Amino acid sequence: MKSSPSILIYFIRRLLSSLFVLFGIISLTFFLVRLAPGNPFSAERNISPAILRNLEARYKLSGSLLEQYKNYLLNLCHGDLMLSTRYRNRSVNEIIGQTLPVSITLGGCSFVLALAFGISSGCLSAFFWNKPFDKITQGITLMGISIPSFVLAPICVLIFAILLRLLPPAGWGSIEKLILPSFCLGIPYGCVVCRLTRSAMLEVLHSDYIRTAKAKGLTESSILFVHGLKAAASPIIAYSGPLAANLLTGSMVIEQIFGISGMGSFFVDGVLNRDVFLVSGVTLVYSLLLILFNLLADMLCLLFDKRIVLE
Repeated sequence: MKSSPSILIYFIRRLLSSLFVLFGIISLTFFLVRLAPGNPFSAERNISPAILRNLEARYKLSGSLLEQYKNYLLNLCHGDLMLSTRYRNRSVNEIIGQTLPVSITLGGCSFVLALAFGISSGCLSAFFWNKPFDKITQGITLMGISIPSFVLAPICVLIFAILLRLLPPAGWGSIEKLILPSFCLGIPYGCVVCRLTRSAMLEVLHSDYIRTAKAKGLTESSILFVHGLKAAASPIIAYSGPLAANLLTGSMVIEQIFGISGMGSFFVDGVLNRDVFLVSGVTLVYSLLLILFNLLADMLCLLFDKRIVLE
């Protein structure tokens, strides 16, 4: 592994490139929403041209597209995400401030579930390689990866909420209402983590130092979850960054199905109503989280695995 200055230079380069990516995402989102057919006030009935001009002036949507874009960037530099055109008299900052904790709670629970299920089942599957447990686990994970969340969620609601009456079918505010959404959101990604862990562990368990550990008489659990998992952790850590971001962005569908007022549901509503500032603001937050999680995962890989060499 290179010295600390090399790590610092690598971090600065990644940070600068991430800022350029973030700027491109903000610009592309703004223009795509504004160039879509119609306008944010097209749902209003019998709106007169004078009222339309007043509305555009109030929400700073008057003038040319480049002028609107410039004004948006200037306000963005001051931390102002503008007013929502869909939810009148509510700023995008206020909406995100109220809904982001909900999405983070749902995504965080799903993240823990995905890693716990994926790592444990992947390690055991590698340990019992080519045995019945391994074959059953691989079949379950293949099915979990293949079934999308918008199909898995209604099935779980039908079984656990309607037929068995064990859990509430929708809503937010209690632990019971968090179980089904977290399960439906986290399990498909947990199946991916399981296969990733299994592949990494199979390579590690056939290495020389694992055979040496077995010869010294170490317990199987110590060999598997301490020595083996530590060496196989790099691909899991690298995937954990995109995993965390995917769980936040993937919560849009789950929030709609379970009636959860998170950022995802507001984002979908904003797209349908051409709420340019709400869509841009939520996209900005999602992009920031994605960049942050990926950068954190890369730093953890550098600190965890000393075999990594910086280019």
